Amino acid sequence: MRAASIRIGQRFGRLTIIADSGIRSGRGEISWLCLCDCGANHRAITGNLKSGSVRSCGCLAREMSSLRQKQKRRPPKTCQFRDCEATIEKGAKGYCGKHAQRIRRYGDPSYVVPSALVRAHMRAAQLHRFPSVKPSTYRKLFGRHEHLVVAEEKLGRPLRSDEHVHHKDQNRQNNDPCNLEVLSAREHLALHAAMRRKSKC
Repeated sequence: MRAASIRIGQRFGRLTIIADSGIRSGRGEISWLCLCDCGANHRAITGNLKSGSVRSCGCLAREMSSLRQKQKRRPPKTCQFRDCEATIEKGAKGYCGKHAQRIRRYGDPSYVVPSALVRAHMRAAQLHRFPSVKPSTYRKLFGRHEHLVVAEEKLGRPLRSDEHVHHKDQNRQNNDPCNLEVLSAREHLALHAAMRRKSKC
């Protein structure tokens, strides 16, 4: 095949001819230096370029192979529990992680722990952790400050927005009813201001 049939700048697939490499094949064909769209250099002889057997530096074949492998992969299986669309990668025996754990713990994938039991476990965990927290931290009871709950039980009614609960011994973690005093917001602020002045003397 004549060299004139290919010119510099001509494109074949992803390859652009940039120069004659000076190398010849056993049949005397020119080995062209090409630039691939991916930025890599590649050499290809005239016959392969013209026939279309070489269209890139190899990146096209890798991409096509990766695409074929992805198409062959099976879609992930979903949990066999009714109305559950989670996949089973983190589960076992055809169930997702959540339902597999329910089977291990309770023997029933549809079992739901009662909310009262969940709250009791959370409370126990909080009390177990509480000795390690700062002394200035208020205890909580089911998401609310415990001293507010105790004060409302002592009063027999909910606290008003202008009422504060004062710890008589200044220990925020001592929520004994005898240690709590309900004051108006103004009285509470004035009391703490007087206590700060007294501590400076």
